[in-house]
Order: sequence, then structure tokens, then C-alpha cells
Amino acid sequence: MKTNFALRSLAAATLGFAALAAQAADFTFSGQFSHNTDVVQIDFSLNSNQAVTLFTDSWQSGLNFDPTLGLYDAQHAWLQTIDDNDGSFAGPGYFDAGAVLLALAAGHYRLTLSLAGNDPIAGAKSIGFTLDGSSPVALADWVQPSADINTGDQKGGYWSVHLNGVDQAAIATVPEPGSVALMLAGLAGLMLRQRQRQAR
Repeated sequence: MKTNFALRSLAAATLGFAALAAQAADFTFSGQFSHNTDVVQIDFSLNSNQAVTLFTDSWQSGLNFDPTLGLYDAQHAWLQTIDDNDGSFAGPGYFDAGAVLLALAAGHYRLTLSLAGNDPIAGAKSIGFTLDGSSPVALADWVQPSADINTGDQKGGYWSVHLNGVDQAAIATVPEPGSVALMLAGLAGLMLRQRQRQAR
């Protein structure tokens, strides 16, 4: 009787682990960039060490921009920049970004998508890009690095990114620079008011 109970418990545990492993899913996000400094940030998590595939199909045979992916850990420290298709992906174009990460550790991550020329800053301890602090330029007025100015083939801003084999994924809520400035101004006002009260 005890053996049957043990076997049933083992079978239930095996099914439970199989169900957890089966939760890994594929996520696709897409949208439209309008400026050369635009960035999309996606949070994703893994319940266990597993293979993950990250790739874009934004290039679309040269009709859109040349995308670059940045991978960050839970504390937003830079882990890797992923750029261009290494031939592992049949659907994406040559300038699309893609990587197969065979044993990504369980945990939380952030993936960024930006336009080539606004690349993730390698080795940084926080998320940052080479065009941070520069004035945004509308894509219609910007000569993209992969554009051929001799043929006038200015690119579009459609973006699409795929995360395959992750357990959860969602677009990250990143405060707009104007919102951050407003929040800082509010905090400065509160601190000034506190100091005035203490001076009395």
C-alpha cells in the first residue's frame, strides 16, 4: 500500500513538474517607432533554467529599420547586445537581431529594442543608450545607418520582437522623461517645504 502511494506521489510530482515546464510560451510584441531615440522595454521571466530564443522581424527585407536588442538582468545591469541575424532564423531579415540562449538561468530579465545607432551601452550597470540626452529626430528626417542614401531608401518605423520559451513577458512601464522631470520637481518642492518647517 505504501509503495502504491509513493508511486502515485511520484507520478503526481512528475506531472506537476511537466506542467511547470509546459508553461513556457512564445510572446510577440509589435508597434511603431516615430523617432531615432525610441526604445521598447520588455520584462520577462523564467521559472527554471531553459533555452530561450529572442529575435526581431522588423527589418522586413529592408523596408524598415535595423533593430538592436539589449539583454539586462533583474537589476538592469547589461548582459548582452544582440545585433543582426546570424543565419539561425529563417523568417527575419539579414539585419534583424536574434539569438538562441541555450541555458538562460531562472529569474527576471529586461529586453530592450532600439534602432541601430542608438545601441545599448555595453557593460553599464543601468539601462542606457548611445543617443541618451540627444534631441529626438523624426524617422522621416533621419538617415538611418542601414539606409542607402544613394538610392533614397529611407526606412519605416515598424517594430516586431519575439520571445520564445519564456514563462511571462510584458511591455515594461517606463516613465516618460517629462514625467520624471515633473516628479523630481515635486520631490524638490517637498524637500524645500520640509526644510522650511524644520527651520521654524
